[in-house]
Amino acid sequence: MYDKNKKKKILKLILLKFFKRNNIFIKGLAVIKNSYYIFKIIRKFSLKYSIILIPKIIFSYFFLEKNRAEIMNNEKKLYFEMKYKFSYDDWFSNNIMIWEKYVINKMHRINYLEIGSFEGRSFVFVGELKNTNSITAIDTWEGNDEHNDIKFIKVFENFKKNINILNKSNIKFFKTTSDNFFKNNKNFYNLIYIDGSHEYTQVKKDFVNALNCIEKKGYIICDDFLWFFYQDLDKNPIKAILECYNEYKKELSVEFVNHQIIFKKIH
Repeated sequence: MYDKNKKKKILKLILLKFFKRNNIFIKGLAVIKNSYYIFKIIRKFSLKYSIILIPKIIFSYFFLEKNRAEIMNNEKKLYFEMKYKFSYDDWFSNNIMIWEKYVINKMHRINYLEIGSFEGRSFVFVGELKNTNSITAIDTWEGNDEHNDIKFIKVFENFKKNINILNKSNIKFFKTTSDNFFKNNKNFYNLIYIDGSHEYTQVKKDFVNALNCIEKKGYIICDDFLWFFYQDLDKNPIKAILECYNEYKKELSVEFVNHQIIFKKIH
């Protein structure tokens, strides 16, 4: 009995040392598992693109797994939390390293447009970048069927306080629908963030409108690619985004795939 217990302890120590020393192995398993999960989700909407996007899904998840600790404990999250006024959950800051790696560090100057600003977390992040030339926000600040428990009067107050704290001369914001904004827009941008309504029809319109005013080599970032609010799966963002990519794939490359999907305009 003593020998058996001793063998178990030795085996346990060996396994612990193995997994500790081969952290990359564990990360690799996590990447495979999570990439397969995303593959299965995309397959429900398009078998073709679930296969085409596999390499990008794997590389994207490897980046997340490799930098997980830094992403979760990013000092910039605390900096923005302390400096600006927010009343609701932080749904943006975990994207900071992703944006820096795949977008920001590749751009000399930024003309930024975001559809859906809420309290302005993404807006102030881009606003503080040294290479930002202009920043424009569109939001109704009225919410929709996704936001039953949110007081949008407070949200809009916080947004206005935050742009005052940011205190930059290159700021514009429009309290209107994205459809109304694009009817009159004549400007072009090289970074557009789509995070407004998540309903299929509106996501599709926002994507097409964004593509019509994005510069060559510019980036379009779609939030909540894997987010499902509507019971009818076809009403959610992923279907609209994949259909748009299918229609305009000759003009776009996919740079990153996870809960956000990042496209680059190549033609």
